[in-house]
Amino acid sequence: MEGFLNLNKPKGPSSFQVVDAVRRALGIKKAGHAGTLDPHATGVLVVGLGRATKLIPFVSELEKEYIATIRLGISTDTLDGEGEVMARKDVPPLTREEITEALSEFTGEIEQVPPPFSAVRIEGERLYHLARDGIRVHTKPKRVFIREIELLEAEGDRLVIRSVVSKGTYIRALARDLAVRLGTLGIVEKLVRTRVGHFTIENAVSPDDPALPKAVLPPDHGLAHFPPVHLTPGGASAFKRGNRVSTAGIKERPPKVKAFEDVRVYGPDGDFIGVGSWRPAGLQPRRVY
Repeated sequence: MEGFLNLNKPKGPSSFQVVDAVRRALGIKKAGHAGTLDPHATGVLVVGLGRATKLIPFVSELEKEYIATIRLGISTDTLDGEGEVMARKDVPPLTREEITEALSEFTGEIEQVPPPFSAVRIEGERLYHLARDGIRVHTKPKRVFIREIELLEAEGDRLVIRSVVSKGTYIRALARDLAVRLGTLGIVEKLVRTRVGHFTIENAVSPDDPALPKAVLPPDHGLAHFPPVHLTPGGASAFKRGNRVSTAGIKERPPKVKAFEDVRVYGPDGDFIGVGSWRPAGLQPRRVY
């Protein structure tokens, strides 16, 4: 069995625990996810199965959409509702316009300091391992990109925001920094990932669904954001050997593919055979499937 699963992760288990449970339920050896969700978070968890695990790096680069409930006036060591309370601070009176203006300052490319409880590595060690041992280390800011951010609700000390962000963006850090901008403290009280690229929560299935095998999507579904390229028999043979395919070996290409753009590659019979990088002189294999 190979392909992708669009799972709706429940609150409680870690992403690894969900993947491991699915792997055992389906009786397969290899499985992996395309982006961690914290245990308290829910929503879209894209899981690659079998040979499709080779394609996970391409899926993990997709932008992600979140709905977050932020509680103002409090800070915890984990920056969510599961951690130990570290400080409290009064929440100043805030209008919807003031909150929206503050949110606008977080759009585009910004710098973010990862939360102490995160999967970032420092000299080979995960930050959350160090944090659990009581070790606090200085972490450098990371550049991330926030394409969209909007206020959905504002009531009392709670805000609900929707954001569309790049890989590596921490919503807990965003909540912390937004709260500081508003003159207080803040944590993520509830977090739902509603989309990973074209994988949406509306189409996600429960990890406990007895019909899980029927929900497995074809391997190339995970690469639907790449344009397709179809090869001749000779071109497909060269591609499978890891060789560059000349323009003579290309049967059909998208009309607007750009130089060095990644593409889905298909053989003459329509079978998916990998990912390539489009070049002016042909097609360079990136991942042979």
